[in-house]
Amino acid sequence: MHRRVRLALLSATAAMIGLSLAACTPASNPDGAASPSPTVSRTPSPTPTPTPTDRIIEVSVDGLSIDGGAAITYRDPDGAVALLTDAYGSAPEEGTVDAPYGGVNSRFDWGGAWLIVDQDLLWVQISADAPGAMFRTPEGIGIGSTRAEAMAAGAADVWDEDGDGVADYLSIGMREVPDTQSLVHPGEVGVEYIELQITGDVVTGLRGVGNDFTDI
Repeated sequence: MHRRVRLALLSATAAMIGLSLAACTPASNPDGAASPSPTVSRTPSPTPTPTPTDRIIEVSVDGLSIDGGAAITYRDPDGAVALLTDAYGSAPEEGTVDAPYGGVNSRFDWGGAWLIVDQDLLWVQISADAPGAMFRTPEGIGIGSTRAEAMAAGAADVWDEDGDGVADYLSIGMREVPDTQSLVHPGEVGVEYIELQITGDVVTGLRGVGNDFTDI
């Protein structure tokens, strides 16, 4: 009696195991091929928004230009003020500075750049890039470039301010100006250029436009 009950229990257990295994076995097509796994629907990830490219403001012997546009010359103070106001996103502080021979010139200051205007002629100095805009010479030299990079791009020594034997100012983009005489190289035609201020072998300022045929 006990043996029959035991056999019945074993048979029931085996049947349950068989049903469990059958439930775990993948369903088959009538022809014996396995049914394909169900496709899982996935929501595509959003495409990241690209970072806008900084505008390039070129400082050359011709003037100032944005992204390859027409140059605003050094005889267009209103155009230069408008360009830098757009670049820095704010109007400049306006004032005056003493000029040679007892004159007074207008000064426009944006913090990272300033203009000096003498009647219809202007000088610009850049000491910091603007938000969303980088200042560069046509050779690609700007704030943060190294002395070695500037020299490789064609720059030349101009002035050793502290007398340590290493130039603190370089010239780049030199161009001859007809009907002028160089004060640095007597007998030669004068040149104009963009001046690079160097601090610790790094470019910390751009000045335009410089020349070697005037004494101011």
